[in-house]
Amino acid sequence: MRTIITLVIISNIVFSLSAQVPVKKDLMQMLEKIPPPPSTVKDSYTKISVNNGSGEVECSADKLFKSIDQDINGVIEEFEAQPKPDASSMVPGLSSENAQKMNSPEMKKKMKKMSKEEKMKMAMEMMNSMSAGAPAAEADPPLVREAMDEWQKIYNGIQDEFQRSVSEQQEELKAVEDYKNSQSKLDSLESAEISKLPRISSGEMSAPDPAKVKTVKLKFADKHIAAANKRLEQIRVQWQQSTDQARAKYKAFYKKLIAANYAADSKNFSTKKVLADAQISILKIVQHQTGQSRKAWEESASWQTRRVNIENQ
Repeated sequence: MRTIITLVIISNIVFSLSAQVPVKKDLMQMLEKIPPPPSTVKDSYTKISVNNGSGEVECSADKLFKSIDQDINGVIEEFEAQPKPDASSMVPGLSSENAQKMNSPEMKKKMKKMSKEEKMKMAMEMMNSMSAGAPAAEADPPLVREAMDEWQKIYNGIQDEFQRSVSEQQEELKAVEDYKNSQSKLDSLESAEISKLPRISSGEMSAPDPAKVKTVKLKFADKHIAAANKRLEQIRVQWQQSTDQARAKYKAFYKKLIAANYAADSKNFSTKKVLADAQISILKIVQHQTGQSRKAWEESASWQTRRVNIENQ
């Protein structure tokens, strides 16, 4: 167990020195606070701010997401405020020479180009070069060990989780591309229909009848909204599934982390570091789910805004 923890710290040390100890925040409660994506375009339009000033349409869900944004930023600020210890104090047996090497600009640049397997291989080599007489870590309190054991279960499934997430991302990218193509196709069809309208002459100039143009634009505005509503159905299902998966995956761990008072009584830096990094992993999920929902609110509201602008012309 200790070997795995040490490997995790070594392989991530040059990238995440800001997370040293867990913060006393219930990130699972934050996950529950995220406003889910809207059910319809009209729903989003009526609940977020729309600014039509100066000809530019801006749909903002800032007010709707104000509370969760404040919570996320608060946790980030707590992590960033933590002191950054020297790498040699983070891993028992890691020499000052290796610590300096790991924190050098050259090594950071090199590691950014490494694959996960290459980083782990380098970490193993450093492990093997550590002094055999390194002091043993002090035993953690039982509740802290339980939290660590629960996180170990999650960490053991990272590879399978990664493969699943890659597959889901590919499916999502295709869904996004299909949606964008459907909306672009409607724009093209609208332009083609307007170009076929009878033209009204005025001197040497001629143009389609504005009233008929407006009728065509309103018709296609409704088609855009229908497409957006269909996409919202997909987004809501996918968003809820991923939120439920995160809840199921991390609920037991976080319950034990809270019971362990966020490892406050642990004397081991490595324990606190691993649990803090675990929190950051969950925080990233909270950020992602928040961003996905916000994007759905603002993008969908823009289609109703577009229709209202046509009506007011």
